[in-house]
Amino acid sequence: MNDVSLANNSSRRSPWLAALLSFIMPGVGQVYCGSLLRGLIFGLIYGLAIPVAFGLLGYFGPVPTVVFGLLAVAATFGVVVAAAIDASRLAARTRRDYELKPCNGPGVYLLIGLMIQGSSVGYALHVRDSLVEAFIVTAASEYPTILPGDRILGDKTAYRKTDVSRGNIVLFHPPTGDWRKNYIKRIVALGGDTVEMREGELYINDRKLPRELVSAQTTMVDTSGKVVEGRIYREQNADKTYNIFLANDGPQQASDFGKITVPEDHCFVLGDNRSNSLDSRQFGPIAYGTIQGRADYIYWPADTWSRFGRIR
Repeated sequence: MNDVSLANNSSRRSPWLAALLSFIMPGVGQVYCGSLLRGLIFGLIYGLAIPVAFGLLGYFGPVPTVVFGLLAVAATFGVVVAAAIDASRLAARTRRDYELKPCNGPGVYLLIGLMIQGSSVGYALHVRDSLVEAFIVTAASEYPTILPGDRILGDKTAYRKTDVSRGNIVLFHPPTGDWRKNYIKRIVALGGDTVEMREGELYINDRKLPRELVSAQTTMVDTSGKVVEGRIYREQNADKTYNIFLANDGPQQASDFGKITVPEDHCFVLGDNRSNSLDSRQFGPIAYGTIQGRADYIYWPADTWSRFGRIR
């Protein structure tokens, strides 16, 4: 009678099933083997893998996009593989007369899996809100640097380590009051600077920014499908060099404005597509507090993969 009772209340753990459970959700395989604490530790490590990877990137500074992506993938996949291997070995070491524990049951496995998944989602949301966020660009105002359809990463820690500087491309909430939207423009002047545009030439602190012709004939297609011909120039602002686009179908003077002084704790932003951009020429300088992050990487280019990587 005792032998029958033992057989009904024991079940040797299957190494392949333990590995599969932890591969699906790290930590569940360990719980299947009766080690609740060990499973929760693997679940915690899994939930922290991506935030820790991004946090290290934010602390040590910008790195190439390939390294950026591979580190995040390796951090997550490495934990998954390690958890699966550990669960398999743990199951192989269980006794043949392993007795089922209160944590051994489909409902418990599901609950633990949901807890681990919930924590990883929470950490992912924290990463998006505090460290880095992905954006899809839908406008052509940053052409030729960023194209409509480009997918970019915004570094939300950028200005915790360094000051806002000229030449940076930033993501910010528009001063129109619609906080659901994000604009993307380039900073051309900082608080205390004077800025003006005369005959299509940009002046910062009464000094005309030097620029040189890169392409005398360039064709772009805007978001409405209209074909626009123009020229690309390379402009230098402080220690930053970047390309701008000027359309042929209108006088450069159309975008001129008189000299203004940028208020402290504000910056003046322009689109690289100087002929077609809603920017500080219309809504004025923006407060530093509205900046959501610095646009650093194109992780999914709209056209050629030669543009994949750091944004210049």
